[in-house]
Amino acid sequence: MTTKLLTAVSVFTLSVATFAQVGINTSNPQTSFHVDAAKDNPTSGVPSATQQANDFTVTNTGNVGIGTTAPTEKLDIITGNARIRNINTNVGIGGTDRVVVADATGVLKTINFNSYSLFHARLAASQSLATTTIATLVFSGPLATSPYYSYNTSTGVLTFNQAGNYLVTLQASFTNMAAGTQLVLGIRPVPDADYLGRGSHYNASANSGNIGELMNYTTLLIIPTAGYQVRFTAAPNQNATVLATETGSTGSGNVTNVTVQKI
Repeated sequence: MTTKLLTAVSVFTLSVATFAQVGINTSNPQTSFHVDAAKDNPTSGVPSATQQANDFTVTNTGNVGIGTTAPTEKLDIITGNARIRNINTNVGIGGTDRVVVADATGVLKTINFNSYSLFHARLAASQSLATTTIATLVFSGPLATSPYYSYNTSTGVLTFNQAGNYLVTLQASFTNMAAGTQLVLGIRPVPDADYLGRGSHYNASANSGNIGELMNYTTLLIIPTAGYQVRFTAAPNQNATVLATETGSTGSGNVTNVTVQKI
């Protein structure tokens, strides 16, 4: 009995040393370690996708495959869900922990969600507006931005680098205008066409100086394609000025700005 056992161990050791592959439920291992759970793989050749669906493999580079005999990542799951039990006991840390996302091929990656999705810029300088002219508001280099956006500080054109839904808030302070002036804030496409969104407001009394008539407007933009361009505009029906900064008894600060966030 001892002789038979030693012979069997010797044969197994020789098989591993010779082929450097171990198969469980299969005589045709495709990787260094290969389990065919359903015992449905062929005796030669590469198993079909259906046959691989119940397989577990480990390659000579340490990649683990579930449902695939050719894993390309450290853990490569061909289909289905991954579950972590008791995950609620691990509380994240806001502002430090990162968001896990999947790219187009299913590879998991992390991003800083807050900095990745937000665009915010302030008006570069106060702008004088002529009657019934649609003026482009020109903002300084953004205080916050991400790969989703490209902004031209010379032309005031914002380019969206990815299609999707974006929430836009545009705020401005108007001064040096007569009572009853219609103040219009808008978002227009480039090349120019009808407004993608606009808001209007009438001031009750004449206004001048460094404290203006404040208005803001929020809307949703559905960006159809990468490379889509817009400009932010102001168009009062009488002469006016858009203030970059307001100055009052309590101090000075930015007042005209735009915020865009992908949602």
